[in-house]
Amino acid sequence: MRYRWLMIALSLILAACSTERIVDPSPTSGATPTLAVPLPTIATTPITGLPTVTPTMVVPVPTVPTPQVFVPNIVSDRRVPPLGTFFFYWYNCPQQECDPGLLRAVPPGWLTPLPNDPDPRDGVSYSSYNYDWYEQELRTMAATGIDIVFPVSWGDHPHPWFRQDRINLLVQANGVLEHPLRIGMFVDTTAQQGMYQEFLGNGYRVGPQVPRLPLSDPRSGYFFYNLHIRDFFTRVPRDMWATIEGRPIIITYTALCCDDLELSGTLWRAVKEAFATDFGVEPWLILEETWLNSQALAPPDGLPSSAEVADGVYRWGTALLGPYTAELRGFRVSSVGPGFDNSRIPGVAEPRIQPRDEPPGGGPIAPGAFLRTSLASIPPDTDLVLIETWNEWPENTAVAPAAYTDRAGRPLPPDFYLNIIREWRKQFGLQP
Repeated sequence: MRYRWLMIALSLILAACSTERIVDPSPTSGATPTLAVPLPTIATTPITGLPTVTPTMVVPVPTVPTPQVFVPNIVSDRRVPPLGTFFFYWYNCPQQECDPGLLRAVPPGWLTPLPNDPDPRDGVSYSSYNYDWYEQELRTMAATGIDIVFPVSWGDHPHPWFRQDRINLLVQANGVLEHPLRIGMFVDTTAQQGMYQEFLGNGYRVGPQVPRLPLSDPRSGYFFYNLHIRDFFTRVPRDMWATIEGRPIIITYTALCCDDLELSGTLWRAVKEAFATDFGVEPWLILEETWLNSQALAPPDGLPSSAEVADGVYRWGTALLGPYTAELRGFRVSSVGPGFDNSRIPGVAEPRIQPRDEPPGGGPIAPGAFLRTSLASIPPDTDLVLIETWNEWPENTAVAPAAYTDRAGRPLPPDFYLNIIREWRKQFGLQP
């Protein structure tokens, strides 16, 4: 009964205001691990007495065409799954947090003006204030064959160059492309921890030593939906939404933000219902696998598990751990990355490194071997492929153009990793 009233309170607040991960670090050589999420038995007795709630919009949603179903690419007679990547717009270089000594590869514009930036009035460097930076990044993605961009959103972060309204420039730049990319949402759930601490008067604080957001607090949905997800989708026109079966895609980061994960299904169901009320369509929710741990799969009687509410699941960390394909009710998501190195980030007590030239599971060393082998392992019937990441520079997981070097320190072409992705797209699905 306590949890039933919690669910009611969570729904009412959404209306009114509108664990550490355990992973296997050693994938089997040549194999593509697959996660098949066991679904618990759904309660046959419906929950009764729940009020009907109607979240009210703060920002009116414009009348625009219904989102289109995202159609996979067809190359000749082959089906190529949609290809998405995570795009970080948390930079304002060279003014803030842009020490090149922290990076393994420095992108154009990090310290000097972007080449051929035609309008210096909005900034000339690698910055979320710079319209031309967005347009250049999106054009490069499109030329590489990327279909979907997932901006890494923290809502309204304390850094003004990483607030939600920066999405407006991304949308504007996307609109000038001959074939605009589809835009999905990557909810970096670290933000929910920061929002909650700020709400409690403790300042915007995140990290493993900071108390997490308890999902047993009926206000938890407020920090996910009202302060984050809803505003993002009011800023992205519906004809730019990345959709599956007409439903806009939301991908989440890990569950390390939160406690009481047995209530995660209740949280995400409330978020999806509030979204459907505001936008007229339920989102296609892809949860990171830590949201489907044993605690999340064992909710109180009468409440849903996260596996019952999610539409897909994936693994974050494949740039370090190797390629991974996760499946939930027949929907398969494959994620890959080029390697990982956080050894230059200040304060990292135990750095982790996955060299880019060493293939997962072992094998011949060669430039780009980790990404090339990871892409080759993607099963032909996967439904969505995610590149981790486009431009997360401090952790060295980026594939965007930069001053990369090989193992001996010799320079590689700036688009070296993009060419690996292009070649994979050409070869995907072909018989050996």
